[in-house]
Amino acid sequence: MSTITAITKIIYTFSELLQIEIAYFNHEGLLVSSTEEYKKKKGERVYLPFFQKLYEHPITFVHKPGHMNMCHGCHFQKSCPSTAEIIQNMIQNERHYGYLSFVSFSKDKQQKLLDQQKDFIYWMEKLKEIITEIIHEMNYSTSKIGTKLKQTEYILGNSYTLQNIKEILKNMKSSTSSIVITGETGTGKSLMAKLIHEQSMFQRGDFIEINCASIPESLFESELFGYEEGAFTGARKKGKPGYFEMADRGTLFLDEIADLPLHLQPKLLKVLQDGVVQRIGGTLPKKVNIRIIAASNQSLEKLMESKQFRSDLYYRLNVIPIHLPPLRERKEDLKKLVPFLIEKLQTRTGRFIQTHTDDFLEKLKQYHWPGNIRELENVLEYSMNMEKSGQLTESSLPAFLQNNSDLLRSSTKQHGALQEAEKESIIQKLHDYGYDYEGKKQAAAALGVSVRTLYRKMEKLGISESTR
Repeated sequence: MSTITAITKIIYTFSELLQIEIAYFNHEGLLVSSTEEYKKKKGERVYLPFFQKLYEHPITFVHKPGHMNMCHGCHFQKSCPSTAEIIQNMIQNERHYGYLSFVSFSKDKQQKLLDQQKDFIYWMEKLKEIITEIIHEMNYSTSKIGTKLKQTEYILGNSYTLQNIKEILKNMKSSTSSIVITGETGTGKSLMAKLIHEQSMFQRGDFIEINCASIPESLFESELFGYEEGAFTGARKKGKPGYFEMADRGTLFLDEIADLPLHLQPKLLKVLQDGVVQRIGGTLPKKVNIRIIAASNQSLEKLMESKQFRSDLYYRLNVIPIHLPPLRERKEDLKKLVPFLIEKLQTRTGRFIQTHTDDFLEKLKQYHWPGNIRELENVLEYSMNMEKSGQLTESSLPAFLQNNSDLLRSSTKQHGALQEAEKESIIQKLHDYGYDYEGKKQAAAALGVSVRTLYRKMEKLGISESTR
């Protein structure tokens, strides 16, 4: 029995016993489970803006739903279907488990909640104890509860490409094949990998994400494969498991796979082929059952042609290719993405805005989004912080989106200026450390990138010794 199923079962038992509607939300305010009547009246994706305001109060009684200060910003406003509500902030052993809600939708149930308040609070405490015990027993994280619908919605859209991707996801739910996700920076590759994991047969295992560009080349092997005690100077006592072992029975997501050093690529290939890993300094191989998802914002085919990426590894990884289109190629999806991102940002900004004007959306459509969804989220967060009304308007947008009639030309110019600044920075570091291999290693370290990334940027920006 899953955690959510167990919680739902106990919620229905208490609801029948007390003759009241019950809902449970996780610590982010996302609905996890509720009675059927609650869903009918308030929906699957209820948003209760007063959750943030309740954090320091163990019990809150809402005797006039829709007409209290705490209800400000809720999409029900004065048409709230609830007649009364008791909300408990579920904190136990300094851990926040979410919120419990006992709700009435009729006058007689409202009177019952008013008259028997102490009794309901007693039973609410008992239900809290049972739910927290279920979460503990099943070793479940409250951050996982209620997030699958959210992450699915992140890629919702009606564009042809998105519909095609959804079809691919549906067809491979029972597959163990390796996957390569490609797309520009900010298109949601990491989120897509998590979504694939959550819809796969590996969902009960861990999702381990590593960025190949952020690991120093000298540490790559020990991070991936782990090591035994005494394997090298500075090795921990009792050794350390590598990412392959940590992802056993789950998913290992290798972001920026193009930065995986060439000398480690055959070892990754062997893991893919044999399903076996061996720690540095170890003698016993260990069988692992993992799915590997790789991602890149570069063309692996071109890297393969230039001998920077092994062809045998490429073909072994690229069984199921998924390409995420840039936002500028699916602007029709902004209509669904924007409301979802607004809701996601409500907790972070403390602003319970849920809608936007047509002019606001039109301005977003005029822009070509070089930073893709990540940039869109950044713009929306800015607008929510600046907005003074109950909906996002054109006036709350950043100045570069408000004032420029030719947003595309402005953005292209800005992007070119950034590239020029990056080029100057790289040339300066190479001038400081030298253009030989050792110099490039030091320059890469000073810039905070791997040597492979430095070579790639030099090629992209047209930097060579002659540019000195």
